[in-house]
Amino acid sequence: MLTSQYLLSTLKDIPYDAKIISHQLMLRSGMIRKTSSGLYIWLPTGIRVLKKIKKIIIKEMEKINALEISMPIIQPEYLWKESGRFSAYGEELLKFSDRRNNQFILGPTNEEVVTNFISTEIHSYKELPLIIYQIQTKFRDETRPRSGVIRAREFTMKDAYSFHINQTCLEKTYNKFYNSYINIFKKMKLDFCVVKADSGSMGGNISHEFQAFSKNGEDEIVFSSDKSYFSNINMAESIETISFFKKKDQSTIIQDKSKTNKSIISSEKLNTPLHNQIKTFLVQIKTKHITSIAALLIRGDHELNLFKIEKIDILKKPLIFLNEKETMSLIGTEKKFLGPLGLNIPIIADVSTYKMKNFTIGSNINKYFFINVNWDIDLPIPIIKDIRKVTENDFSPNGIGLLNIKKSIEIGHIFQIGQKYSRKMQKSIKIKNGGQENLYMGCYGIGITRIVAAVIEQNHDKNGIIWPHSIAPFELVILPINMEKSNQIKKMANILYQNFKKIGIDVILDDRNKQPGVMFNEIDLIGIPHQIILSTRLIKNNNVEYRERKNKKNILIHIKDIINFIVKQLRN
Repeated sequence: MLTSQYLLSTLKDIPYDAKIISHQLMLRSGMIRKTSSGLYIWLPTGIRVLKKIKKIIIKEMEKINALEISMPIIQPEYLWKESGRFSAYGEELLKFSDRRNNQFILGPTNEEVVTNFISTEIHSYKELPLIIYQIQTKFRDETRPRSGVIRAREFTMKDAYSFHINQTCLEKTYNKFYNSYINIFKKMKLDFCVVKADSGSMGGNISHEFQAFSKNGEDEIVFSSDKSYFSNINMAESIETISFFKKKDQSTIIQDKSKTNKSIISSEKLNTPLHNQIKTFLVQIKTKHITSIAALLIRGDHELNLFKIEKIDILKKPLIFLNEKETMSLIGTEKKFLGPLGLNIPIIADVSTYKMKNFTIGSNINKYFFINVNWDIDLPIPIIKDIRKVTENDFSPNGIGLLNIKKSIEIGHIFQIGQKYSRKMQKSIKIKNGGQENLYMGCYGIGITRIVAAVIEQNHDKNGIIWPHSIAPFELVILPINMEKSNQIKKMANILYQNFKKIGIDVILDDRNKQPGVMFNEIDLIGIPHQIILSTRLIKNNNVEYRERKNKKNILIHIKDIINFIVKQLRN
């Protein structure tokens, strides 16, 4: 490829609405252009990166005998109603009707379509197991698209599905995908981890996320000091919680009920540390009446874990917390002065509050708190649940060291879905004894466009992107200095360019009439990993200059040796 024939489209300035580094660099390097909120045009540089990511994925899918298909982007609404996910998926579904008023959605995922399809094609257990996959555009009507392609409305995804006659067969294929995904992300040089995850609306009891570390990620990963324990923060527990629910730490609270030290104090005089305060939140329970509520209690220095709270049976789904106006109307106080004392409603408290003594709570009177409150004297012992997020330096659940927390980007997710869709959609298959059995299914996704952002988040400097050569838009660039003034440089540049092309190296020749500084800056911004510089001074001595983008290492190499040198670098 010649730059004179290429759409380079770089930008000097950072676009005002690009807040994170991957979004900034994707725009500045000419990979993407925004058309609307969460919608992007992919330019040639971006497309080249996507193609190389897809190539790695396709090779790995072939290794596990996955067969490529292509399903329609438009899906009939009735399939989602059959599975029960039409309402569960919520407002993220992009819905529309055709001229005959048939109802459709733009697919965010394909479990319903693929289950319906396979049930018409596979009729006997002898045809199983079967693995199919596709690489396709998906759509989600995000409430607030952000972070460039990390949280977009339209994105590219590899989604695979496996079908089985029993759980044992499903687990074998699941393990194949688990290892395949590790191979895929290692080839892209990603710093990632695998964590046990919640299956959410997808279904099934077992799933794992593949998370790439990034300070701009939307997820949080919890891991132990020795990195023997990893978890998504939604699923993470403290050792305190595990001990409590194993009944090793549920010692009876023994109090002298004849004594109380409880007293009331104004907010101006309050100096209790946060870890000795208890915060109260009001949330709706399963009823039509807004006045039917429960109270959630956590320590003052902790945060609620909404994922864990949604698992509590009595609470309304999705969770609805009372706002300031509703709290004032029902309790007669501002939210920050809420407390559990005197509330004749279910009280659900986090494990960490169970052994607290002489703690502080809101008084349900504006600007006042109760201090020196104790369980079983001033307050009845509440329902104890794990409802908080773990924090840095909590003791690790495996008993080894303390917990650390890092932000991350989810780049892959695999699920053992089992029979969820085949049962709801009544799709069965003939088994050995002549009877019928619902199909078992696994689901395996990779966010291809997200990978681009994740790699950039981990591989950049002040000058631009630093691509690993496995997915770089070009592996090599030839930079001839003042080529228009020297036929010798022009000739040598073209000879090298043709020779590299002949041996299959993905090379671009910068044949523009540009100042050297402009050329170097643009190539560094784009992030091409290997660079060859030609100049009159170098050629006089039969040398070229090799420059590695990652560490800016410059080496003089004889012209006759440069091809073998580059081949060796790419093999490394």
